[in-house]
Amino acid sequence: MTGGIRPTAYQAAVVLSGVAAVLGLGRELLVLRRLGLGEGNDALQLALSIVYTVALFGEPLRLGSLNLLGRRIGGALSATLGLLVAAVAVVTTLSYAGSGPGLPREWVIVAGAAGAANLILAWALPRSLRAGPFLPVHAVSVLPNVLIVAGLLLPAESDAVFAGRVVYLFLAAPVLQLGLLALLRGTREPEAGDVAGVADGLRPIGWHAVGAAGSMATQFFIRSAVIAGGPAGALTAFTVALRATETLRAVFVDTYIASKIRRWSEGKRETSALVDGRWLHGGLIALVVAAGLGVALFWPWAPGTYADPSAVVLVLGLYLVLALRVRYQERNVSAQPLQVVRRIAGLEAGAAAAVGLAAALPVLPLAVLPWLAYVLKPAIGLRLVAAREADVRELVPED
Repeated sequence: MTGGIRPTAYQAAVVLSGVAAVLGLGRELLVLRRLGLGEGNDALQLALSIVYTVALFGEPLRLGSLNLLGRRIGGALSATLGLLVAAVAVVTTLSYAGSGPGLPREWVIVAGAAGAANLILAWALPRSLRAGPFLPVHAVSVLPNVLIVAGLLLPAESDAVFAGRVVYLFLAAPVLQLGLLALLRGTREPEAGDVAGVADGLRPIGWHAVGAAGSMATQFFIRSAVIAGGPAGALTAFTVALRATETLRAVFVDTYIASKIRRWSEGKRETSALVDGRWLHGGLIALVVAAGLGVALFWPWAPGTYADPSAVVLVLGLYLVLALRVRYQERNVSAQPLQVVRRIAGLEAGAAAAVGLAAALPVLPLAVLPWLAYVLKPAIGLRLVAAREADVRELVPED
C-alpha cells in the first residue's frame, strides 16, 4: 500500500471497519429485538429519519472540504457554513415535525441537533483524513456504532425509555467524534496554504448542494409515503435495511476512499474496476434494474416479517450505489469535473421529482419509490460519470 499509509495501518483500518460493520448490524438487531416491527418502532424510525435526511447535506460539505484541501479555512467561511448547517437542520426538522404521526418534541429537537452535528463532522473529517494521522482519525470515524451498541445494552425500564435513548445516542456519537478530532488536530502541524474565503468555499459546495437537495427530497417523499400509506412495520423494515447498507458503505467503501484520498488529490487515478463498477456492461445493469422493478411491483409484503419488498430492492441496488459513490468521489477529488457534477445534480433532482410523483399515485406499490432512488438512479448515474475527458473542468467561474 502506497500514498503515505503504511500497510499495517491500513490493515488495522480494515479490521476496525469490519468490527464497526458487525456492531452496526447488531445495533439494528438490538432495536428490532426490543421494539419489534410496529407503530412504536415506526415512530422511532421517523425521528431518526430527521437525522438521516439532514445528514444527506453532508455530502456537498464533504466534497467541498476535499476541494479546499491544502488551504486554510477563514473565520468568515466557518461562520457562513455554521449558519448554513443550522438552516438545513431547522428546515428539515420542521418539515418532518409537520408530517406523519406526532412525535415527542424532545425527540424532534434532539434528532435535528444530531443531524446538524453530523453535517459539521462531514466537513471536518476529510480534512483530518488528508492531514493524518490516518489510523487514529479512521478509528474516530467508525466510533459511533461502538458507542450506540454500548448504550443499547444498558437496561431500560420501558420501551419508551429505550427508544428515547436511541435518539440521544445518535446525537452523542457525532459530538464525541468532533471532540476527539479536535484533540487529534492538536497533535498535527498547522495547515499550510492561503486562506479560503466565503466565495471560495461556497462555490464548489453550491454545485454539490443541488444534488444533495434532491437526495433530501427523495428521502422525505419515501419516508412520508411509507409512514402514511404503508402497513405497520413497513417504515421500520425499510429504514433498518437502509441503515444496514449505509453502515456497510460507511465502514468499507469509505475506508477504501479514505485510503485513496491522498493519491487522488495528487492526480494519481488507480481505482479497481471491481470496486467502482467499470466492469459492468449495459446489459447486466439493465438486468439488475428489471429485477428490482419486478420485486417492487410483484413481491408481496408479509406483515410481521423482514421480507419487505423495499428492503429487497435496497439489497439489489446496493452494489450500484456503492460503485457510483467510489467513481464519483474519485472524479471529484482528482479533477472536480463541472459537467459531471451538473449531470449528477440533475439526476438527483429528476429522481426526487419522479419519487414525489410516484408517491402521489396510489395505484403504484410503495416499493417503486426505493426502486427509483436506489436502483434506477445509480444505474443512470454510472453512465453519467463516464464522461468524456473534454468535460473535465475546474469548479471555478467561467470567464
